[in-house]
Amino acid sequence: MKVKHLPITISILILLAVAAFGQRMVVHDPTLPAKGGEDEPPKSIAKLYETKILPPVAKKLVSDSCANAPSYTGAVEGSFTKAGAKQTAVFYQFCETGNGLGWVGLAIIEKGKVVSSFVQDSGWAFSIGKVADVNRNGLDEIALEFGGGMHQGEGGTGVSIYEFKNEKPVELGWYQSSKITDTEATTAWVLTAKPGKTPVFYSQKYLSTSNDKWRRSGANKVYRLKKLDGANDFEEVK
Repeated sequence: MKVKHLPITISILILLAVAAFGQRMVVHDPTLPAKGGEDEPPKSIAKLYETKILPPVAKKLVSDSCANAPSYTGAVEGSFTKAGAKQTAVFYQFCETGNGLGWVGLAIIEKGKVVSSFVQDSGWAFSIGKVADVNRNGLDEIALEFGGGMHQGEGGTGVSIYEFKNEKPVELGWYQSSKITDTEATTAWVLTAKPGKTPVFYSQKYLSTSNDKWRRSGANKVYRLKKLDGANDFEEVK
């Protein structure tokens, strides 16, 4: 009887494992094919971007070290500053100040108006993604990917996850999403999370192969997001 019911028991365990994994969400996956960069914002937000977002930023930032050379990175839709709102988060590079250094901007659009605008002295803006309310408080988070040039034969990208608190983007944490060297295979880490009041994050390592594919390396491990020392604070633009 025990042997007869063993396959059923195994099937149940597999289903439970699949269900548990299914509860996780992908926060950032650098192994996916890179999306073609958009040179310009979509028509739905282009006018606001050009006339309402950029001019105040230029007034605040333009100097000998920061040229007026904005570059649109991307936008995502969600509820970022208040639950249930239909908003668009816009991410862009305003200027580059060095190898992997520069000012970036983040703005929120709602009902045809710019409701918040911030800038940050950090790195090069690579991409923006939405994290669908990982801590279940009614607000979507924003994943911002940064990168830069090679330094002494090494380079890579990192992702900061932000949530709006008291109308200001606050960093929940950061993780290294990829590492590139002159001598080793490119490494990437896929970040997933089990949503909840206190979300649990997981990191899975991948290595690039000679045929431009990714090979899973090691186990999927619980990962604690890192906190960077004040370097990732945003300044409000008024």
